Amino acid sequence: MWSSLPAVTRSSIRTLATTSRPSLCRAERRSRTRRAEQMGSSATARLADRLLLAAGVVLFAIGQSLNFIIVAPMARAVGLTEQQFGLAFTIASLPLLFSAPFWGRRSDRIGRKPVFILGLFGSGIGTALLGLSLQAGMQGLLGIGWILACITASRALYGLTSSAIYPAAAAYMADVTSWQNRARGMAVIGSANSFGSILGPLLAAGLAAAGALVPMYAAAAMCMLGAAAAMLLLREPARHAPRAQADTRLHFWDPRLRPFMIMWGCFFLVFISLNLLTAFYIEDRLGITDKKAIIRTASLVLISMAGVITIVQGVFLQIWRVAPRTLLRLCGPAFCAGLLLMAFASNTGMLMGGYALLGLSFAFATPGINGSASLAVEPQEQGAAAGLLSASNTAGGIVAPLFGTTIYQIAPNAPFLFGAALFFVLSLYALTIPVRDRRSG
Repeated sequence: MWSSLPAVTRSSIRTLATTSRPSLCRAERRSRTRRAEQMGSSATARLADRLLLAAGVVLFAIGQSLNFIIVAPMARAVGLTEQQFGLAFTIASLPLLFSAPFWGRRSDRIGRKPVFILGLFGSGIGTALLGLSLQAGMQGLLGIGWILACITASRALYGLTSSAIYPAAAAYMADVTSWQNRARGMAVIGSANSFGSILGPLLAAGLAAAGALVPMYAAAAMCMLGAAAAMLLLREPARHAPRAQADTRLHFWDPRLRPFMIMWGCFFLVFISLNLLTAFYIEDRLGITDKKAIIRTASLVLISMAGVITIVQGVFLQIWRVAPRTLLRLCGPAFCAGLLLMAFASNTGMLMGGYALLGLSFAFATPGINGSASLAVEPQEQGAAAGLLSASNTAGGIVAPLFGTTIYQIAPNAPFLFGAALFFVLSLYALTIPVRDRRSG
């Protein structure tokens, strides 16, 4: 066919092909360059968004940690008993059972960003009001009844709003990670939370000289600034599923989530009890009575825990891809060992070692439980699922203050021994939990 064409036609075709090929190559190279630049810019933007999200979680965790190392000893200083303090925190936590699922569903409907920002603002306001309540009690401006009421109200406001942070952050991370990298993504959230738990005690130790409550006001201000930064810079993530398909039919008794909610509920029952009792335990078990020394010692043990979480989640789990199922089964034994060491601690070093093991347990639990639960539900259910998991944390946290302080009356190490027995059973239960395996990202 080619030979049948006239010579002039064949020559024209050759000329056209020769002259057009470089032009096509240049156009293709320009197109590839533009695509590479767009992909690089998109990757940089996604990294910036994740860092900003993690920074917000860090700021929230700073304020949360101060509730344990400052509020407990200050509550005793203003005249509250351990049980009064536990009752106030228990009552204040009741609304969280409904607020966390609510915020999870709202993030599915209106987006992760606005819910996350609201949570940061509320965390800052609640922390500031809690500090003001304690300060009024220290200055004798309020009686015991009013102190209890103010602490309960400020803590309730804090919980109602700050409970938006975790569901929005976890759902955000589910939106921007593949199924294969889900444990890594959830580990970033956990690592940010633990890093904030390190900075909180450091902030308390650094600013304690200016006043015992100054760190709380500083943490409140940082949360407000973080909310403002997120408002200006954080971008709403693309979804694995369209927003119009958001499914809010998940409920507390959903069989897909039930095992993970049981695990988190028991974790936080023991964990919150221990955190609230740490300052009392240091005073009663180790014989440290000076309030500033108690705060310093509590800061050290919490730093040892948070440091382990940060290193394991922020470094090791980012380098090595570990299946959520494996992490789910490792978290219980580590928690049990830590509790036994703390129960028989006779010095600060043993207490720090026990909290370090608790840190290892939580480093496994956050990506293990949350990652497994995230794989159990559909893409359009991520926000609602994160809210329900947060509510299960809250359910354990509601019972924890009153439960822990009541058992503490039996013996200072009784809550630790009870927790060790519970986690021995949970370790066996974790072996029976099926974890969905998704191969597509």
